[in-house]
Amino acid sequence: MKKDFFNTITRTIFDFNMLENKDAILVAVSGGPDSIALVLSLLGLKKKYGITMAIAHLNHMLRKKESLRDEAFVKELADKLDLPFFNEQKDVTAYAGKYGLSIEEAGRKVRYHFFNQVAGNHGYTKIATGHNKDDNIELVLMNLLRGTGPKGLCGIPPIRNGLYIRPLIRVSKSRILDFLKTENQAYVTDSSNTDMAYLRNKIRLKLIPHLKAEYNPEITHALDRLSHILKQEEEFWEIETQKIFHCCLIRSETSCLVLSKPEMAKLHPALLNRVFRKAILKIKKDLKRISHAHINDIIEFCFNPSSGISLDLPGQIRFYKNKDFITIKKEAVPLREIGKKEKKQKQLLQRKQDKES
Repeated sequence: MKKDFFNTITRTIFDFNMLENKDAILVAVSGGPDSIALVLSLLGLKKKYGITMAIAHLNHMLRKKESLRDEAFVKELADKLDLPFFNEQKDVTAYAGKYGLSIEEAGRKVRYHFFNQVAGNHGYTKIATGHNKDDNIELVLMNLLRGTGPKGLCGIPPIRNGLYIRPLIRVSKSRILDFLKTENQAYVTDSSNTDMAYLRNKIRLKLIPHLKAEYNPEITHALDRLSHILKQEEEFWEIETQKIFHCCLIRSETSCLVLSKPEMAKLHPALLNRVFRKAILKIKKDLKRISHAHINDIIEFCFNPSSGISLDLPGQIRFYKNKDFITIKKEAVPLREIGKKEKKQKQLLQRKQDKES
């Protein structure tokens, strides 16, 4: 069983080219079973890849004494394994309130900021996280319930930006627990994992067991397979979209780009959707608050002659059009301020015309 466990991880690392010889890996460790299994797994592969390792732990200060217990447990583990230990305490509740974020989103932001900072300051070339097969399935279901597109059904990427790696992404939670039992390795349990206020917990503890019992005993394998198929599809479409985007691109600047309207009009709706999303991403730097409804509005605006001369989107993004060009700009000031200015200019022009008549 232990051999199969390591073989799965080794194959995952090989398939996604996660490690290179003599990589320095910062392992994100919460103290839970997944991250503990991750540390032991990488230690078992240390000689094979010639890697060096360190442990990073962020105390989110959400569970008071329990959070301090987790921090102490991880530090003790690092000392026992003779690995460098980096830790930080961050009041995630206060951070969420300050920036208007959910606790989950705030926790993710501060966590990844901490990992990036430690890796950058200390020369770590990879950051390993303990996301596993069950995590991937839960995310697929979460995104499906929220009404995602194909990209959301891809789940958790095994490797992100060439920096973050997930060696356990093909390993189920049950196999992780069996491995730790075999190794007689302790871990801590996060009490918030049973809090039904979180959608992920509802999916894990209620929806997935119900789907297994009533619809498909192999539902987890089916969803995991679906996510991997869609990952491949998305990789292909990303390449095709990039080619088409450059065919349609006329001019590109930091806060403005211009697309050929005649070339865009030739595209299949699926490609048109993707090219517009790529264009917005290039200008806006992210796609937050850009929904499928916004893309539909853009298509209607660009190719319907009676839809006006500009269209506003979240993030100070404005679309302009004429016969030949579609221009996308990130305005320097809020769009409502531009709107007030334009309205005032129209009023002044109207008054001038009234006087002249």
